[in-house]
Amino acid sequence: MKKTSLIFENNQHPKAGGFLLSDPFMGDPFFERSVVYLCQHDPEGTFGFVLNNPIGLKLNDVIDVDFEFDEPLFIGGPVAKNQLFFLHNLGDKILHSLPCGKNIFFSGDFDSLVLYIQEHGLEKIKIKFFVGYSGWDENQLDKEIEEHSWIAVNNLPTHYVFEKDMQHFWKQCMEQQGAKFKMIANFPKNPNEN
Repeated sequence: MKKTSLIFENNQHPKAGGFLLSDPFMGDPFFERSVVYLCQHDPEGTFGFVLNNPIGLKLNDVIDVDFEFDEPLFIGGPVAKNQLFFLHNLGDKILHSLPCGKNIFFSGDFDSLVLYIQEHGLEKIKIKFFVGYSGWDENQLDKEIEEHSWIAVNNLPTHYVFEKDMQHFWKQCMEQQGAKFKMIANFPKNPNEN
């Protein structure tokens, strides 16, 4: 007998440059109602960053740099929580940065970034800083998707990586997946609240 599909299944698969939307009832403190941008998804594993989990700190609160960066830091995930990472749109202007989607680049040489900002300012730069990252071993993410912990989506615009309004970000991304997902987007965090 064929198992009936759950409402939050879709036909998309995770890929670098794509996004993950968490199940609406995931109670994990790192991933509850999270939107994750994937930088890598291949046979060696998967990693990315939670885009909508800001912490009450700014870059200048955790590291001494010669520029003022007003945007909040984000908790990128539970792995390497004592390390700083960043996503940006500067490409090879930052030494050793790695492409991970359409005009999105992963980290690179931090001193090179600081020098670029000192010379050009922050006005045209899109950048987001993270403490920690989200990582999955080989096949682990695929298994979690099968268990309906995540919905892989590849139709969100890449500028969402640098989105600033986080209050309804998960809901906004979920609603863009079509009619059946709009209903999911409005589920309360606690199903007993219905």
